[in-house]
Amino acid sequence: MADTVRVAVVGLGQRGLQHLKALWTLQGRGEVRVVALCDASEGNLAQDKIRKFVPDYDATEVHTTTVFSEVIYRSPEAIYFAIPPGLHDGQVLEATRAGIHIFAEKPMSLFLDEAKEQAEAIQEAGVISTCGFQRRYEAQSLTVRDVMAGKRPVTTTCVVDGSLEAHSVKHTDTASMGGPSDRVWAKNFEWSGSTIVEAGIHQTDLMRFWMGDISWVQAAYVPREEDDIEDGGDNPYAYAVTYGFENGAVGNLLMSRLRKVYHSDGYLTVMWDHGHLKLEGEDVVAYYYDGPYPPEGTPSKDEVRHPVPTPPRVDTNLAISSAFVESIRSKDESKMLSTYASSMNSLAAVLGANVSHLRGGERIDLTAFSEDDAYAPYRQKRTP
Repeated sequence: MADTVRVAVVGLGQRGLQHLKALWTLQGRGEVRVVALCDASEGNLAQDKIRKFVPDYDATEVHTTTVFSEVIYRSPEAIYFAIPPGLHDGQVLEATRAGIHIFAEKPMSLFLDEAKEQAEAIQEAGVISTCGFQRRYEAQSLTVRDVMAGKRPVTTTCVVDGSLEAHSVKHTDTASMGGPSDRVWAKNFEWSGSTIVEAGIHQTDLMRFWMGDISWVQAAYVPREEDDIEDGGDNPYAYAVTYGFENGAVGNLLMSRLRKVYHSDGYLTVMWDHGHLKLEGEDVVAYYYDGPYPPEGTPSKDEVRHPVPTPPRVDTNLAISSAFVESIRSKDESKMLSTYASSMNSLAAVLGANVSHLRGGERIDLTAFSEDDAYAPYRQKRTP
């Protein structure tokens, strides 16, 4: 096809492989052509390994390399960046300045200044961009967004009770770079930026999807005891984060990462001034009274319970890639549910949560965090 998009993937770890699987499906439809794969480890580029995750992968016409500059030489129109967030080293800037469209996995960086530089380069180049917030494409997420449209949001609460061991083994050779020997960098604070940054950014972004942009954040973490750290797994036990939205609503994100539990659970509610939504299994249920007011008696649960028609599940990795590719083909970013620029508020919010914790629970205004000299040390890049 004349409008087939040439794509490359940089980082063949867990997320890179998931993106490659979706791209391989799109390649089968004639929408893309995978021209290059890049990873720092040659082992991650082996066809046999990739086929464990992408069964029909064929390396015959795919250039594989451990050197990023070689990817640019293959003239891709778009690059997926799926490397650990602390390991960016100018690759996004180089690609953007070459006029290449950008798909950046979340979190886009552990350092706000680096992410801002990338965002500015993308804007100056005028390339299409998005970030890996595929959860926006979930049927339930879209249903909640549609129900909340036009309503006055007041609060949302998300609870994620998780196990530290729930992190799957990653693919980056962290041991060679001073990280965990088992490669599970997501459990380590320095490598992941905290559970709030590495994982909670998804819930944070969904809150924004439903409630609007965040203006301030306040947080407190419960640090892990030194004698309870195994192979670099030092992320805090628990996190309590409060977000203030620009429209006056507030949100609460409560997360945990406990060892020796091996169980995860959660809870989510979204409220407007006269009702609230809950996710109940695969269903979205709204609770509100819509009869004559005031009622003669207290309405029953059945009277205020309103299941919301929700489409069936979709492959969100395929959905976000389809939207990205279609945006490139049509030169229209409105095909996507987020851009790099619009995703910056989610990143600033979770990085700001870390700053709030480090500064004793201080309320962090996100504009000040982004611009003021007082916060510059927290925004600047450090080596993991």
